[in-house]
Amino acid sequence: MSLETTVASLVTAANNLTSAVNGKIGSINSTMATALAQFNEWRNMKDVEGDPAALGTVRRNMLQGHVYGTGGLQGTSVEGDFVSTDLGTITNVYMHFKVPLNINVNSEMFWFNIKGYSYGTAKIIEETLVGYCYQPTRTLQNVSTFGNMTPAVYVDTNGNIVMRILIPSIYYTTVRIDTMRVGNGRLFKQGDLKTKLSLAETVVFS
Repeated sequence: MSLETTVASLVTAANNLTSAVNGKIGSINSTMATALAQFNEWRNMKDVEGDPAALGTVRRNMLQGHVYGTGGLQGTSVEGDFVSTDLGTITNVYMHFKVPLNINVNSEMFWFNIKGYSYGTAKIIEETLVGYCYQPTRTLQNVSTFGNMTPAVYVDTNGNIVMRILIPSIYYTTVRIDTMRVGNGRLFKQGDLKTKLSLAETVVFS
């Protein structure tokens, strides 16, 4: 066999190998994408109690987080779904939670339960907040709240539904939030709630 023939055979073999590898890479990528989608679905559903399509179904731990401090001697440090915020004090800090509902767009009922422990306040956090975001009249209706931390629901100037609780001393405060599908509402999911720490009773979310 001549040198030219040998080189040509090697080039052909190399091209065939490259094509085979490229084909496998596409298959591997497709398999990994499917596996990732399945994992994300499992992660999204692992904390669901009940039929996701049924009323009364609960999703646990849709939000979790911890606030070490918001200024002063305790510094500013958070974990989980909170954003580190320097308020200059740890006293009388509001936790605001934006619900993915807007009175200009949505007509849905909601139910949230906030649980936790405020070490600085030396109190249990056990708050329940419900209401109805009603687009036809652009109002928040039939709100009811219960708890230790002055729970409230309001509408910000952009029409967003916002929940809040007041922590007398936010030093070492840990919370988690569960949600239930009620009335004509959806089953909210992880990542749906956005947070802000503030000394103000109301804040504005974009």
